[in-house]
Amino acid sequence: MLNTVRIKNQPSKIKAWYIVFINAFVGCSIASQFPQFSMTVGELSAVSGISQSILLTSDTIKSCGIVAAMIIAGFMYNRFGSRVILIYATLAAVVPQLVFPHLDQIWLLMILKFIQGSASIVFPVFLVIIMNWIEEKNIGLSTAVFNGIFYCGGGLGGTFAGFVISKSSWEMSYYALAVLQILLAVIWLITVRESPDGHQNRKKVTENEMETVSADDIGKPDEPKKNLLATSKLWLLAISFFATTWTVQAVTVDMPLFSGSLGFTELETGKLLTAVTIGMLASCLISGKTSDFFTARSANKDRARILVLMFGYILVIISVIFLVFASSGSFTMLYISALLITFGGSWGLGAFYSILPEVYHEREVPIVTGITGGIGDIGMPIAPLMVGVAFGIRGMWSIGWTTCAIMSAISILTAFILIKKLNKM
Repeated sequence: MLNTVRIKNQPSKIKAWYIVFINAFVGCSIASQFPQFSMTVGELSAVSGISQSILLTSDTIKSCGIVAAMIIAGFMYNRFGSRVILIYATLAAVVPQLVFPHLDQIWLLMILKFIQGSASIVFPVFLVIIMNWIEEKNIGLSTAVFNGIFYCGGGLGGTFAGFVISKSSWEMSYYALAVLQILLAVIWLITVRESPDGHQNRKKVTENEMETVSADDIGKPDEPKKNLLATSKLWLLAISFFATTWTVQAVTVDMPLFSGSLGFTELETGKLLTAVTIGMLASCLISGKTSDFFTARSANKDRARILVLMFGYILVIISVIFLVFASSGSFTMLYISALLITFGGSWGLGAFYSILPEVYHEREVPIVTGITGGIGDIGMPIAPLMVGVAFGIRGMWSIGWTTCAIMSAISILTAFILIKKLNKM
């Protein structure tokens, strides 16, 4: 396959990594809204008159908003640019935060939840900007750092809300997070550009500007826009990523329920969630660096990154076996099991998105990032319901966790087919 042209005049490394972190912090604040909402369900139910079950179910509507926004993100980015996208995402995240404490209508709750989910439209845009700025040799690591911090909002949001509630009130937890999101958005708008100077002309550089010139360094051919969605390559990529979101969502949502079903206390369950956080962060960083390491030493860069992605799914299958058969005896074994399955499930968060610039022309990357990420996020509302509700609460946790292994096996098979297809192109 064709590889990205390498330019001598690289953008500032400090500026590039600043963009990685500011993008990640903005994303983290958006992801923090999930646990912050869950922390206040009791108080919100008492004030609004809406049952806690309906309030919690509304997060499924929010997940639908996330999927829809991700799928159209690339098209919107190409049409309006990153600044308009960020302003919309900030409003979509903040306005519901200001309304929720005063909510008393179910229909309004569902609409606001969908809107809040659509704030995720900024996720693939942030990834594209990072890939514009960062050096090719660090694309895997940079996208892994971004994803790791972004998804940590699922834990940090609860910590932030708990601190604000203890110091002030549950209503203030909504307002404080909204203020934080606005502040981060303003900083982003002032300090971030979509790409370094001259980036848009990278595909048109002269031979004197290149470090190396070869058939592999010319660039990737554009897919006709009307044919992009119809290509099997795009859908194979999307399915190869699907097991990542499925497993991560199942673990982060259902692991506390699984722990309780085994008879462990709330304190022990709280400790168990540290394994989830550690596993996610460590996996993202290690997988991203591993992808960069092997890609730099491979003549076939897209295949190298796909093979690294597959390794994570192998870990998921192994860890599911360990979780089902070895974790019921002691808390220590459950902790190790949770760490292993989170590590394997999160591997794709650091390894997947660095594949896309190796396969697609830069003008197509925003669209492909949104579509593949959006299809992957379909697992967000479905996986917890399958693992925890359809099977877990009926005492069939083994079958529930096995779905993660099945999805991983499907993604591995899809990745093999994708490699074979790319080798023929």
